[in-house]
Amino acid sequence: MSTQPRRLRWFHVMAAGAVILLLTGLLGVRIADWARASGPAANVAAPPPATVPRPHPVALEALTVPCWWCSERNEWPLRFRTDLDLLAPLGTGPANAAVWFKDFAKPNGSRFADVEAAMARRVDGPGDLGKVLPGTDPLLLEAEPWCDQATMRFYPEFFPMKGFETPLPNLVFPLTLARSWVARGVAASDPTKAMEDFRRAIRLGRLMRQEDATVIGDIVGLACINAGAQAIYDLAVKRGDAQLALVASIVLGEHTAQRLMTAERITKTDLQPYVRRDAAGEVTLDVPDKKLDDIVEVANTGPDRRFRMEAILELNLLRFLGTQAQQERAFAALNQLVSSNDRILADAAVWARDTKPTKEYLQSALTLLPPPAPKSKKH
Repeated sequence: MSTQPRRLRWFHVMAAGAVILLLTGLLGVRIADWARASGPAANVAAPPPATVPRPHPVALEALTVPCWWCSERNEWPLRFRTDLDLLAPLGTGPANAAVWFKDFAKPNGSRFADVEAAMARRVDGPGDLGKVLPGTDPLLLEAEPWCDQATMRFYPEFFPMKGFETPLPNLVFPLTLARSWVARGVAASDPTKAMEDFRRAIRLGRLMRQEDATVIGDIVGLACINAGAQAIYDLAVKRGDAQLALVASIVLGEHTAQRLMTAERITKTDLQPYVRRDAAGEVTLDVPDKKLDDIVEVANTGPDRRFRMEAILELNLLRFLGTQAQQERAFAALNQLVSSNDRILADAAVWARDTKPTKEYLQSALTLLPPPAPKSKKH
């Protein structure tokens, strides 16, 4: 009788035992991995791989200082006219970075508790950076590959456009990240590593400004870019890199101009100076027709979406609180914007056309006004 079947059965038993031992070992590894990942980043998918191109070479003959004080500035979008790829090109990642950042929104983001815990871990940063995360903070490290993505879009995929109630991402968080990377770069002994952190702060700012949906989001993006550019300027001066220092200084000057012009363009459509309180304490508007002309012009043809959005919000007030003629004109302007090819503008116009301002919002407008003078008593 042949012994071959017995040998095969013995081999199968030994092989099965080896597989069991292997699987047991792998299970132990997975359990250990799970334990290591049970912090803030647990169960969070990493973004797809990305690369970050090197900054473009500086051609001094092509470098100019934009004339933000000249009259033509009024026709420009509030964007850097200096190529920011000279300092910090965007990464190539195909993911939408908002997929990650949206989860930290206040108060209902799925990871809002994580960012609150991170805020408690902050330490004093160098200079005027304020509170920053330690350089090895897990949430700071987790954020890095998301800032290598090429796009960031929140609206309307993650947040709806609801006028004055439009949700915002947690804007304190990206500003903290940018300042933390700058602080880590300032403390680094390796200039190459330092520059990587400074550029990462600028990339995050560029991502924040891409969507151009809200003024406050854009201001935060500007602040991130400013922090990174200032750090690059300081390091370039320290290392004697005159070309890089020149580019950074021009970008810093453009940052200041854009901040000032943001206030100027907001003022162009702002209705706050025309808010009144009647004898019954109710909100009324006393808006000159020229102001309505400015608001309609910005809403229809403004070069920046965020200021068009602000104008649409003001049209909402005029739609319900202006004179009869102003209400009709505001309605017509909003009705036209509803058919815009820009989904964000169209959604905002629908809301503004169809949603009457709440008493709560109007009362908040009243808080900026002096209380009504007491009525004089007749004797």
